[in-house]
Amino acid sequence: MQHLTIDEIKGLVHNIKSDRDRLLILVTLQHGLRISETLSLRKGNNIRDGYVSIQRLKGSKKTIQPFVKSSDPDLDESEPLNKLLETLKDGDLLFPTYRMKVWRFIQQAGKKAGIPQHKLHPHALKHSCAMLSIKKVGIENVKQYLGHRSLSSTGQYLQVTDSEASTAFAGVFN
Repeated sequence: MQHLTIDEIKGLVHNIKSDRDRLLILVTLQHGLRISETLSLRKGNNIRDGYVSIQRLKGSKKTIQPFVKSSDPDLDESEPLNKLLETLKDGDLLFPTYRMKVWRFIQQAGKKAGIPQHKLHPHALKHSCAMLSIKKVGIENVKQYLGHRSLSSTGQYLQVTDSEASTAFAGVFN
């Protein structure tokens, strides 16, 4: 599963020039959204009172999640999201752009950050949300957070490589 590490995410965010585009990355990542879900977010409809409410695509469920606050300013979406909302009217798109533009700025910023090419696509953000959290919060919480109807959809994030399994088992039989 191709996903970004925290350091790669910070590198990506640091190399995006636009505040709004950086926020787009954080919202997509921290809510485990598909890029088309992020681009459909509207003030009042999906974003209100400190919550992101979204009907997930591809048969997934609706989720309602609070804005993510982080002690790390590079990863805090709450303050910039509230500032952006002050400039919008109800019904306005939060991120009035298109998928190919997002793909391009991820490619450009990721290249500057030294992130491997195979990780530089918008869906890697959704995978990163799941992969960075699944061992910390448990599969049942990731399933609900991502709006999955089936545990098997979430189970893909539990897969490990032979190398990871071997490292985990090192010393078991000593």
